[in-house]
Amino acid sequence: VHFLLLASQGLNPIKYAKKAFPVWLFAFSSRSSLGTLPMTTSTLQNKFGVNSAIANFVASIGTTTGLNGCAGYFPALAAVFVAFATHTHIDFTFALMIVLVAVIGSLGIAGVPGSATMAASIMLAGIGFGNNFVMLSLILAIDPIIDMARTASNVSGAMTSALCTAKNLKALDKEIYNS
Repeated sequence: VHFLLLASQGLNPIKYAKKAFPVWLFAFSSRSSLGTLPMTTSTLQNKFGVNSAIANFVASIGTTTGLNGCAGYFPALAAVFVAFATHTHIDFTFALMIVLVAVIGSLGIAGVPGSATMAASIMLAGIGFGNNFVMLSLILAIDPIIDMARTASNVSGAMTSALCTAKNLKALDKEIYNS
């Protein structure tokens, strides 16, 4: 999705991937969006040509409100997993409740390792499955590995948002981006 957003703005996704790879790798290995923030803002400014104010503001906001991996993927999947394990019928109302709780529950999630586990507990409590959190033990055993990919996705989303914002506000140096 991030590549499609960049392409829709007239930005080359291949150049983005090459320049963003070190940031993704650091995010992947550290499992911390907040820990990656200085590298993210530096890369946005120096390698992509994003205005300093936009890079700092959008990347900072993205590390707290743009945690699509921690807030969306994992808690929603956990809710569906527990629903299937408890033989709960998933209808439109249940799915809508999952979406609403995921969006609202994600707003205050910190970009630190393990925050997706907290988001999952918020999700399960919010949809009435709070007593079934123990069912996630199989998933939580491998969560650090999954968390690596989620964090890289979150950081990529913040960088993509900053690039699209800078492009639309004409605060992107295309010579630096295309170099």
